[in-house]
Amino acid sequence: MKAKSGNRELFESLLRFPKRDVFDCVPLHYLVLKMSGIGCITPRAGVRNGSTMTTLLDIGLFVTNLIIAVTMMIYGVFITQRHMQSPIMFIGLKMVNFTCYASTIYGLISCFINRHDIWKFYNEAYAVDNMLEELGERTNFTRSFLLFVAYYGTAIAMCVLVIAVMYSENLPWMLLLNLGYSYFSLTTFHILSLTCLDVVRARNVRLNKVFRKQFSLEGDVADPPALTVYDPKQTLILRQIMQIFDKISDLADKGSYYYGIQIMVSIAGSFVYMMFYTFAFTLVIRSVLPAEIVFNAGPIISYLIFAYNVFIVAFYGNALKQQCAQLCFASTFDFVLLFWLISTLVECVRLTLLRMFLMQLGHRSPMITCGLFPFDWTLIFSILSTAATYIIILLQFESAGSSSG
Repeated sequence: MKAKSGNRELFESLLRFPKRDVFDCVPLHYLVLKMSGIGCITPRAGVRNGSTMTTLLDIGLFVTNLIIAVTMMIYGVFITQRHMQSPIMFIGLKMVNFTCYASTIYGLISCFINRHDIWKFYNEAYAVDNMLEELGERTNFTRSFLLFVAYYGTAIAMCVLVIAVMYSENLPWMLLLNLGYSYFSLTTFHILSLTCLDVVRARNVRLNKVFRKQFSLEGDVADPPALTVYDPKQTLILRQIMQIFDKISDLADKGSYYYGIQIMVSIAGSFVYMMFYTFAFTLVIRSVLPAEIVFNAGPIISYLIFAYNVFIVAFYGNALKQQCAQLCFASTFDFVLLFWLISTLVECVRLTLLRMFLMQLGHRSPMITCGLFPFDWTLIFSILSTAATYIIILLQFESAGSSSG
Protein backbone atom coordinates (compact mmCIF):
# COMPACT_ATOMS: atom_id res chain seq x y z
CA MET A 1 0.00 0.00 0.00
CA LYS A 2 1.37 3.39 -1.00
CA ALA A 3 2.19 5.66 1.94
CA LYS A 4 0.21 8.89 2.06
CA SER A 5 2.19 12.13 1.95
CA GLY A 6 1.76 14.78 4.64
CA ASN A 7 2.41 17.68 2.24
CA ARG A 8 -1.21 18.81 2.27
CA GLU A 9 -1.20 18.84 6.04
CA LEU A 10 2.00 20.90 6.00
CA PHE A 11 0.60 23.48 3.58
CA GLU A 12 -2.55 23.81 5.68
CA SER A 13 -0.33 24.42 8.70
CA LEU A 14 1.67 27.01 6.77
CA LEU A 15 -1.49 29.08 6.15
CA ARG A 16 -2.92 28.62 9.65
CA PHE A 17 -3.00 31.68 11.92
CA PRO A 18 -2.49 31.97 14.78
CA LYS A 19 0.19 29.32 14.93
CA ARG A 20 -0.56 26.61 17.49
CA ASP A 21 2.68 24.64 17.71
CA VAL A 22 6.11 24.20 16.16
CA PHE A 23 4.69 22.21 13.23
CA ASP A 24 2.70 25.25 12.15
CA CYS A 25 6.05 27.06 11.79
CA VAL A 26 8.11 24.23 10.26
CA PRO A 27 6.59 24.12 6.71
CA LEU A 28 8.29 27.29 5.46
CA HIS A 29 11.63 26.20 6.90
CA TYR A 30 11.08 22.75 5.38
CA LEU A 31 10.42 24.23 1.92
CA VAL A 32 13.58 26.34 2.10
CA LEU A 33 15.67 23.30 3.01
CA LYS A 34 14.04 21.10 0.40
CA MET A 35 14.58 23.52 -2.49
CA SER A 36 18.24 23.92 -1.50
CA GLY A 37 18.75 20.13 -1.46
CA ILE A 38 19.37 19.96 2.30
CA GLY A 39 16.00 18.65 3.51
CA CYS A 40 15.21 16.08 0.80
CA ILE A 41 12.48 14.22 2.68
CA THR A 42 8.70 14.03 2.52
CA PRO A 43 6.78 13.64 5.81
CA ARG A 44 4.08 11.04 5.92
CA ALA A 45 0.51 11.89 6.83
CA GLY A 46 0.37 12.80 10.49
CA VAL A 47 3.46 15.00 10.39
CA ARG A 48 3.74 15.14 14.18
CA ASN A 49 4.57 11.44 14.50
CA GLY A 50 8.08 11.81 13.03
CA SER A 51 7.67 9.38 10.13
CA THR A 52 9.19 10.40 6.76
CA MET A 53 9.81 8.91 3.33
CA THR A 54 11.94 9.66 0.26
CA THR A 55 10.23 10.33 -3.06
CA LEU A 56 11.63 10.61 -6.58
CA LEU A 57 11.24 14.40 -6.32
CA ASP A 58 13.41 14.40 -3.18
CA ILE A 59 16.12 12.37 -4.91
CA GLY A 60 15.90 14.59 -7.98
CA LEU A 61 16.30 17.79 -5.92
CA PHE A 62 19.28 16.34 -4.07
CA VAL A 63 21.02 15.15 -7.24
CA THR A 64 20.34 18.47 -9.01
CA ASN A 65 21.79 20.56 -6.19
CA LEU A 66 24.75 18.19 -5.85
CA ILE A 67 25.52 18.42 -9.58
CA ILE A 68 25.30 22.21 -9.48
CA ALA A 69 27.62 22.39 -6.46
CA VAL A 70 30.21 20.05 -8.03
CA THR A 71 30.04 21.93 -11.35
CA MET A 72 30.47 25.30 -9.65
CA MET A 73 33.41 24.01 -7.61
CA ILE A 74 35.19 22.68 -10.73
CA TYR A 75 34.49 25.92 -12.59
CA GLY A 76 35.75 28.12 -9.75
CA VAL A 77 38.87 26.10 -9.02
CA PHE A 78 40.06 24.94 -12.45
CA ILE A 79 38.51 27.17 -15.10
CA THR A 80 38.12 30.78 -13.99
CA GLN A 81 41.20 32.94 -14.39
CA ARG A 82 41.64 36.19 -12.52
CA HIS A 83 44.62 38.47 -13.03
CA MET A 84 46.45 38.96 -9.72
CA GLN A 85 49.78 40.58 -8.96
CA SER A 86 50.08 38.26 -5.96
CA PRO A 87 50.31 34.51 -6.74
CA ILE A 88 49.38 33.67 -3.14
CA MET A 89 46.26 35.83 -3.37
CA PHE A 90 45.35 34.05 -6.60
CA ILE A 91 45.68 30.71 -4.82
CA GLY A 92 43.68 32.17 -1.93
CA LEU A 93 40.76 33.01 -4.20
CA LYS A 94 40.80 29.46 -5.50
CA MET A 95 40.85 28.16 -1.94
CA VAL A 96 37.88 30.34 -0.96
CA ASN A 97 35.89 28.90 -3.85
CA PHE A 98 36.98 25.35 -3.10
CA THR A 99 36.20 25.65 0.63
CA CYS A 100 32.74 27.14 0.06
CA TYR A 101 31.70 24.46 -2.41
CA ALA A 102 33.43 21.54 -0.72
CA SER A 103 31.60 22.54 2.49
CA THR A 104 28.33 22.79 0.57
CA ILE A 105 28.83 19.37 -1.04
CA TYR A 106 29.69 17.78 2.29
CA GLY A 107 26.65 19.43 3.89
CA LEU A 108 24.35 18.19 1.14
CA ILE A 109 25.60 14.61 1.39
CA SER A 110 25.54 14.62 5.20
CA CYS A 111 21.97 15.95 5.28
CA PHE A 112 20.84 13.38 2.72
CA ILE A 113 22.34 10.52 4.70
CA ASN A 114 20.61 11.70 7.90
CA ARG A 115 17.49 12.94 6.11
CA HIS A 116 15.04 10.74 8.05
CA ASP A 117 16.51 11.72 11.41
CA ILE A 118 16.28 15.47 10.76
CA TRP A 119 12.48 15.51 11.12
CA LYS A 120 12.77 13.84 14.52
CA PHE A 121 14.49 16.98 15.82
CA TYR A 122 11.20 18.85 15.47
CA ASN A 123 9.26 15.99 17.00
CA GLU A 124 11.50 16.24 20.07
CA ALA A 125 10.86 20.00 20.20
CA TYR A 126 7.11 19.35 19.91
CA ALA A 127 7.25 16.92 22.84
CA VAL A 128 9.15 19.46 24.98
CA ASP A 129 6.57 22.14 24.11
CA ASN A 130 3.74 19.89 25.31
CA MET A 131 5.53 19.21 28.61
CA LEU A 132 6.18 22.92 29.14
CA GLU A 133 2.56 23.74 28.34
CA GLU A 134 1.44 21.38 31.11
CA LEU A 135 3.39 23.61 33.50
CA GLY A 136 1.73 26.76 32.14
CA GLU A 137 4.45 28.00 29.79
CA ARG A 138 3.39 28.43 26.18
CA THR A 139 5.32 29.91 23.28
CA ASN A 140 3.91 32.57 20.97
CA PHE A 141 4.48 30.56 17.79
CA THR A 142 2.94 33.23 15.56
CA ARG A 143 5.59 35.70 16.71
CA SER A 144 8.32 33.10 16.18
CA PHE A 145 7.08 32.41 12.65
CA LEU A 146 6.96 36.10 11.71
CA LEU A 147 10.47 36.63 13.09
CA PHE A 148 11.73 33.71 11.00
CA VAL A 149 10.10 35.11 7.85
CA ALA A 150 11.57 38.57 8.51
CA TYR A 151 15.05 37.21 9.25
CA TYR A 152 15.12 34.88 6.25
CA GLY A 153 13.85 37.65 3.99
CA THR A 154 16.59 39.98 5.24
CA ALA A 155 19.27 37.32 4.72
CA ILE A 156 18.16 36.63 1.15
CA ALA A 157 17.91 40.37 0.47
CA MET A 158 21.55 40.76 1.52
CA CYS A 159 22.54 37.99 -0.91
CA VAL A 160 20.59 39.68 -3.70
CA LEU A 161 22.31 42.97 -2.86
CA VAL A 162 25.77 41.40 -3.13
CA ILE A 163 24.88 39.71 -6.42
CA ALA A 164 23.44 42.99 -7.77
CA VAL A 165 26.66 44.81 -6.88
CA MET A 166 28.69 42.12 -8.66
CA TYR A 167 26.35 42.24 -11.65
CA SER A 168 26.94 45.98 -11.95
CA GLU A 169 30.66 45.23 -12.38
CA ASN A 170 29.90 43.31 -15.61
CA LEU A 171 31.15 39.95 -14.38
CA PRO A 172 30.75 36.95 -16.73
CA TRP A 173 27.38 35.28 -16.21
CA MET A 174 28.97 31.93 -15.27
CA LEU A 175 31.15 33.59 -12.63
CA LEU A 176 28.10 35.46 -11.35
CA LEU A 177 26.19 32.18 -11.09
CA ASN A 178 29.17 30.63 -9.31
CA LEU A 179 29.28 33.37 -6.69
CA GLY A 180 25.50 33.61 -6.40
CA TYR A 181 24.99 29.92 -5.70
CA SER A 182 27.77 29.90 -3.11
CA TYR A 183 26.15 32.82 -1.26
CA PHE A 184 22.74 31.17 -1.44
CA SER A 185 24.10 27.88 -0.06
CA LEU A 186 25.99 29.49 2.81
CA THR A 187 22.95 31.63 3.66
CA THR A 188 20.79 28.51 3.80
CA PHE A 189 23.30 26.84 6.12
CA HIS A 190 23.31 30.01 8.21
CA ILE A 191 19.50 29.93 8.57
CA LEU A 192 19.72 26.24 9.44
CA SER A 193 22.32 26.98 12.12
CA LEU A 194 20.32 29.72 13.79
CA THR A 195 17.09 27.72 13.67
CA CYS A 196 18.74 24.78 15.42
CA LEU A 197 20.34 27.00 18.08
CA ASP A 198 17.19 29.01 18.69
CA VAL A 199 14.91 25.96 18.95
CA VAL A 200 17.03 24.68 21.85
CA ARG A 201 17.70 28.09 23.42
CA ALA A 202 14.05 29.21 23.41
CA ARG A 203 12.90 26.07 25.20
CA ASN A 204 15.64 26.35 27.78
CA VAL A 205 14.58 29.97 28.46
CA ARG A 206 10.99 28.85 28.93
CA LEU A 207 12.09 26.13 31.35
CA ASN A 208 13.93 28.77 33.37
CA LYS A 209 10.72 30.82 33.50
CA VAL A 210 8.77 27.78 34.68
CA PHE A 211 11.21 27.10 37.48
CA ARG A 212 11.26 30.71 38.66
CA LYS A 213 7.47 30.88 38.59
CA GLN A 214 6.87 27.57 40.34
CA PHE A 215 9.44 28.16 43.08
CA SER A 216 8.80 31.91 43.49
CA LEU A 217 12.31 33.03 42.62
CA GLU A 218 11.98 36.79 42.46
CA GLY A 219 14.72 39.40 42.34
CA ASP A 220 18.23 38.19 43.12
CA VAL A 221 18.46 34.43 42.65
CA ALA A 222 21.13 34.27 45.34
CA ASP A 223 18.81 35.72 48.03
CA PRO A 224 17.75 32.84 50.33
CA PRO A 225 14.59 34.60 51.64
CA ALA A 226 13.29 34.71 48.06
CA LEU A 227 13.18 30.90 47.93
CA THR A 228 9.86 29.49 49.07
CA VAL A 229 8.33 26.04 49.07
CA TYR A 230 4.59 25.83 49.09
CA ASP A 231 3.47 22.22 49.30
CA PRO A 232 4.47 18.66 48.44
CA LYS A 233 3.05 19.21 44.97
CA GLN A 234 6.34 20.90 44.13
CA THR A 235 8.06 17.55 44.37
CA LEU A 236 6.03 16.42 41.37
CA ILE A 237 6.71 19.71 39.59
CA LEU A 238 10.43 19.37 40.24
CA ARG A 239 10.34 15.87 38.82
CA GLN A 240 8.64 17.22 35.67
CA ILE A 241 11.25 19.99 35.39
CA MET A 242 14.00 17.38 35.62
CA GLN A 243 12.38 15.39 32.82
CA ILE A 244 12.01 18.50 30.64
CA PHE A 245 15.61 19.52 31.28
CA ASP A 246 16.72 16.04 30.25
CA LYS A 247 14.59 16.29 27.10
CA ILE A 248 16.11 19.67 26.22
CA SER A 249 19.59 18.20 26.70
CA ASP A 250 18.60 15.35 24.37
CA LEU A 251 17.30 17.94 21.91
CA ALA A 252 20.65 19.75 22.01
CA ASP A 253 22.48 16.45 21.47
CA LYS A 254 20.29 15.66 18.47
CA GLY A 255 20.82 19.17 17.13
CA SER A 256 24.57 18.69 17.43
CA TYR A 257 24.36 15.33 15.66
CA TYR A 258 22.03 16.44 12.85
CA TYR A 259 23.12 20.05 12.36
CA GLY A 260 26.56 20.43 13.98
CA ILE A 261 28.38 19.67 10.72
CA GLN A 262 26.12 22.06 8.80
CA ILE A 263 26.88 24.84 11.30
CA MET A 264 30.58 24.08 10.91
CA VAL A 265 30.17 24.24 7.12
CA SER A 266 28.94 27.83 7.25
CA ILE A 267 31.65 28.77 9.77
CA ALA A 268 34.40 27.22 7.60
CA GLY A 269 33.30 29.11 4.48
CA SER A 270 33.07 32.36 6.42
CA PHE A 271 36.48 31.86 8.05
CA VAL A 272 38.36 31.25 4.79
CA TYR A 273 36.79 34.26 3.09
CA MET A 274 37.51 36.61 6.01
CA MET A 275 41.08 35.37 6.34
CA PHE A 276 41.96 36.01 2.69
CA TYR A 277 40.11 39.33 2.67
CA THR A 278 42.25 40.43 5.61
CA PHE A 279 45.33 39.13 3.80
CA ALA A 280 44.35 41.12 0.71
CA PHE A 281 43.94 44.20 2.92
CA THR A 282 47.53 43.82 4.14
CA LEU A 283 48.72 43.49 0.52
CA VAL A 284 46.90 46.71 -0.37
CA ILE A 285 48.69 48.47 2.48
CA ARG A 286 52.01 47.15 1.10
CA SER A 287 51.00 48.35 -2.41
CA VAL A 288 51.08 44.81 -3.82
CA LEU A 289 47.41 44.91 -4.83
CA PRO A 290 45.29 47.85 -6.05
CA ALA A 291 42.94 49.37 -3.47
CA GLU A 292 39.78 48.54 -5.47
CA ILE A 293 40.38 44.84 -4.78
CA VAL A 294 39.49 45.44 -1.11
CA PHE A 295 37.66 48.78 -0.99
CA ASN A 296 34.78 47.68 -3.14
CA ALA A 297 31.10 47.40 -2.21
CA GLY A 298 30.87 43.69 -3.07
CA PRO A 299 33.82 42.42 -0.99
CA ILE A 300 32.99 44.74 1.93
CA ILE A 301 29.34 43.60 2.11
CA SER A 302 30.46 39.99 1.76
CA TYR A 303 32.94 40.42 4.60
CA LEU A 304 30.26 41.91 6.85
CA ILE A 305 27.85 39.05 6.03
CA PHE A 306 30.42 36.35 6.81
CA ALA A 307 31.61 38.11 9.97
CA TYR A 308 28.02 38.40 11.16
CA ASN A 309 27.49 34.70 10.45
CA VAL A 310 30.35 33.74 12.77
CA PHE A 311 29.35 36.27 15.44
CA ILE A 312 25.68 35.32 15.64
CA VAL A 313 26.42 31.58 15.87
CA ALA A 314 28.88 32.24 18.70
CA PHE A 315 26.40 34.58 20.40
CA TYR A 316 23.50 32.12 20.34
CA GLY A 317 25.72 29.20 21.34
CA ASN A 318 27.17 31.13 24.25
CA ALA A 319 23.71 32.29 25.37
CA LEU A 320 22.56 28.68 25.44
CA LYS A 321 25.66 27.62 27.35
CA GLN A 322 25.27 30.32 30.00
CA GLN A 323 21.58 29.90 30.70
CA CYS A 324 21.93 27.07 33.18
CA ALA A 325 24.25 29.06 35.41
CA GLN A 326 22.72 32.45 34.71
CA LEU A 327 19.07 32.40 35.68
CA CYS A 328 18.12 29.78 38.16
CA PHE A 329 20.05 26.57 37.99
CA ALA A 330 23.54 25.89 39.30
CA SER A 331 23.87 28.78 41.76
CA THR A 332 20.23 28.72 42.85
CA PHE A 333 19.85 25.02 43.53
CA ASP A 334 22.55 25.11 46.18
CA PHE A 335 20.29 27.46 48.14
CA VAL A 336 17.23 25.34 47.39
CA LEU A 337 19.01 22.28 48.71
CA LEU A 338 20.10 24.11 51.88
CA PHE A 339 16.62 25.56 52.44
CA TRP A 340 14.84 22.25 52.08
CA LEU A 341 17.46 20.50 54.15
CA ILE A 342 16.71 22.77 57.10
CA SER A 343 12.93 22.93 56.69
CA THR A 344 12.17 19.31 55.76
CA LEU A 345 14.82 17.08 57.22
CA VAL A 346 12.52 14.07 57.23
CA GLU A 347 11.57 14.30 53.56
CA CYS A 348 14.43 12.20 52.28
CA VAL A 349 12.79 11.51 48.95
CA ARG A 350 12.59 15.22 48.18
CA LEU A 351 16.19 15.78 49.22
CA THR A 352 17.32 12.86 47.10
CA LEU A 353 15.42 14.33 44.16
CA LEU A 354 17.14 17.68 44.61
CA ARG A 355 20.54 16.05 44.85
CA MET A 356 19.79 14.13 41.66
CA PHE A 357 18.84 17.37 39.94
CA LEU A 358 22.03 19.03 41.16
CA MET A 359 24.05 16.15 39.74
CA GLN A 360 22.09 16.38 36.48
CA LEU A 361 22.84 20.09 36.18
CA GLY A 362 26.48 19.60 37.04
CA HIS A 363 27.13 16.81 34.56
CA ARG A 364 24.89 17.71 31.63
CA SER A 365 23.75 20.93 30.03
CA PRO A 366 22.20 21.79 26.65
CA MET A 367 24.99 22.69 24.22
CA ILE A 368 25.34 22.66 20.44
CA THR A 369 28.71 21.44 19.20
CA CYS A 370 30.22 20.01 16.04
CA GLY A 371 31.98 17.28 18.07
CA LEU A 372 35.34 19.04 18.25
CA PHE A 373 34.45 22.24 20.10
CA PRO A 374 31.31 24.09 21.27
CA PHE A 375 29.83 27.07 19.50
CA ASP A 376 30.40 29.92 21.94
CA TRP A 377 32.70 32.94 22.38
CA THR A 378 35.73 30.65 22.37
CA LEU A 379 34.97 30.10 18.69
CA ILE A 380 35.66 33.80 18.01
CA PHE A 381 38.97 33.68 19.88
CA SER A 382 40.00 30.51 18.05
CA ILE A 383 39.18 32.04 14.66
CA LEU A 384 41.07 35.25 15.43
CA SER A 385 44.19 33.44 16.65
CA THR A 386 44.15 30.95 13.77
CA ALA A 387 43.60 33.68 11.18
CA ALA A 388 46.44 35.77 12.64
CA THR A 389 48.79 32.80 12.48
CA TYR A 390 47.92 31.96 8.87
CA ILE A 391 48.12 35.58 7.73
CA ILE A 392 51.63 35.91 9.21
CA ILE A 393 52.70 32.76 7.36
CA LEU A 394 51.13 33.98 4.12
CA LEU A 395 52.89 37.34 4.44
CA GLN A 396 56.21 35.57 4.91
CA PHE A 397 55.65 33.55 1.74
CA GLU A 398 54.55 36.69 -0.09
CA SER A 399 57.71 38.54 1.01
CA ALA A 400 59.91 35.62 -0.01
CA GLY A 401 58.21 35.47 -3.42
CA SER A 402 58.61 39.21 -3.96
CA SER A 403 62.31 39.03 -3.07
CA SER A 404 62.86 36.17 -5.52
CA GLY A 405 61.06 38.09 -8.24
